[in-house]
Amino acid sequence: MKEKILEWLVCPSCGHELQMEIDVQDQAEIIEGKLKCTCSEIFPIIKGIPRLLLGSLRNDLSLQYGDYFERYPETLDANEKSTVDTLVSKKQITMNRFSYEWTYFSDYACDNFSSFIQPLDKDFFNGKLGLDVGCGAGRHASAASQKGAEIIAIDISQAVDAAYQNNKDNENVHVVQADIYNLPFRLNTFQFIYSLGVLQHLPEPERGYLTLIPFLKDGGALFIWVYAYTLRKVALELLRALSQRLSNENIRRMAYLCNLLDYGIFVNLYRLLAHSALSSRLAERSFPQRFKEYAAYGYRVAYADWFDRLSAPITNYYKKEELLQWLARSGLHNTKLLPVDDSWWWLYGESGRMSP
Repeated sequence: MKEKILEWLVCPSCGHELQMEIDVQDQAEIIEGKLKCTCSEIFPIIKGIPRLLLGSLRNDLSLQYGDYFERYPETLDANEKSTVDTLVSKKQITMNRFSYEWTYFSDYACDNFSSFIQPLDKDFFNGKLGLDVGCGAGRHASAASQKGAEIIAIDISQAVDAAYQNNKDNENVHVVQADIYNLPFRLNTFQFIYSLGVLQHLPEPERGYLTLIPFLKDGGALFIWVYAYTLRKVALELLRALSQRLSNENIRRMAYLCNLLDYGIFVNLYRLLAHSALSSRLAERSFPQRFKEYAAYGYRVAYADWFDRLSAPITNYYKKEELLQWLARSGLHNTKLLPVDDSWWWLYGESGRMSP
């Protein structure tokens, strides 16, 4: 964590400014410390990452970072204020699942960011401050920074540790552990906010979407991908009915078996046909885009995606009419809703009116 991030951070409980107390520092990087608010909230800085979670979500950190909380027990929330939130148990399960995923698959290397930003202008990111919501292992934040943006990357899960390590030498990426429903930022801060394949896993996805809008500057853009409603995806719920009863380790084993069949048969069949002069055109027309992507990215990417499909405690799929209602209720301008293959919807909108 660098001190400059304090200009954007506020207490997620009351919205007031935070004061920093540094305990361990490595040159400009603050490795360990505390962020204190006048409302009595104290937030830990652990392994270079400010952890701006409330109540039970913050206390759950002691399971992963026990040494820190033994040294600084005052950072635990004695009142656990967020337990009044009926969503807290769902958040905790989601936190656990994605912490495991992005720790185990921290080397995930599928570049779907280029497809995600394809509808945007070429220079869209240059010189802007943006927020990456649900950053996972941080690969999208890295890609956006390489296009000229400064990015704050957030995730509710322990995935932030992988995101921090993967962007440790990147001056333009800042990693924060935070809850989308209690964001720790000043209003009207970001020139763009994006979320790639995350909001469909929230307990209340549209609420999460609408929560982001006040953090946009006037003229700022919000764009996301969410799952499309398709027979293939809905049929997956039959497998998920089983996987949701399993531990993270057993879900990973189940994902390995599913991928062994999926990749072993269909992706390899596509590869075989695509490399034949007689059948390459048929392969390009007949096989879904995901098989083409997995043929390029390899077995481990497909394996990680199977784990993602099976492990997420909540998954929602959307029809066009539902997302048009999201946009209508958002109050955003210049809205767009575009299909992406048969798997995703791309939503775009702008806050206020663009400056002349």
